[in-house]
Amino acid sequence: MREIIGRVRRRGVKIDIIGAGSLGLLLAGKLIGAGAEVRLWCRSEEQSRALEESGITISYEDGQPPVFLPPDKFKSASVNTFAEVYLHDPGDWMAIMVKQNALHNEFPQILLPLKQSKIQAVCFQNGYGHLELLQELLPQAAVWAAVTTEAAKRKTLTEVVHAGRGEICIGKVGDSNTTHGPSSLISFIETLTAAGFSASMSKEVDTMIYRKLLINAVINPLTAIWRVPNGELLAVEQRIHLMKELYEEAIAVYEACGIALESNAWEGIMEVCRATAGNISSMLADVLSSRATEIRWINGSIVDMAERSGIDAPQHRWICRMVEGMLVRER
Repeated sequence: MREIIGRVRRRGVKIDIIGAGSLGLLLAGKLIGAGAEVRLWCRSEEQSRALEESGITISYEDGQPPVFLPPDKFKSASVNTFAEVYLHDPGDWMAIMVKQNALHNEFPQILLPLKQSKIQAVCFQNGYGHLELLQELLPQAAVWAAVTTEAAKRKTLTEVVHAGRGEICIGKVGDSNTTHGPSSLISFIETLTAAGFSASMSKEVDTMIYRKLLINAVINPLTAIWRVPNGELLAVEQRIHLMKELYEEAIAVYEACGIALESNAWEGIMEVCRATAGNISSMLADVLSSRATEIRWINGSIVDMAERSGIDAPQHRWICRMVEGMLVRER
């Protein structure tokens, strides 16, 4: 039987969660259970209506009983109405959970009315370029980067599986004093911790972003092309060989850009494959669902970095074209 979260214990931090994909649903559900006031903004009216009728269910792969969050404990609506509502009733924090393609293609228009608003925004995107975009769209906002290793899989419009515990690290790019953040950020971190997340501030979020970008650039496109879970990349030598070529090219780009990573970065990628052996990467999930992928902001970011440094990244350019070509509709 599903455990039902009872009455919200106290008025907590008011958080607007933009995007109700796997991580968005997980974040919303656990925050609601911890007493935060959550408004969940969906990209589709269909999902918004489903959440209004059915609430949120979080299930677990480790055998924990599912947790049910009734629909009367939070608000859900179409993201197209977000700006109008926010201007009349601002929240304390805005957690942006949508993928890069939606952020770049749809959200400039959605966020335009908030250009002068002093928003506290935390961004959970993979890849690179989203922080600069958000700061340009919201010049008065405090924009923070979140790097997470939490694993989640959305089963339905209202149900998400918490597939693996990880960490959430929040900081400002280029800011070495993030560990002494404002009281509002400390409150947000405490709210995440109360919700059961391992959350902290970090002054090394730049390094974390580049480390995660490298991991995603090596693993995600190959799982999408071969349509295999992460662990299957290690099944045959030919796959490992191509992984290593992408890795070495990316490392050369990082060196040209003056970006330093740990000496054991390759072993770290191999360990991620082993630790998440049964997981379907987000890029493979997008391909299987005929959705646009984040390849442009993952491997494409490495290509852009290479061009700015005056070198070439042919393997990453090729892998971008391969994944992009998989979604072209045949005539």
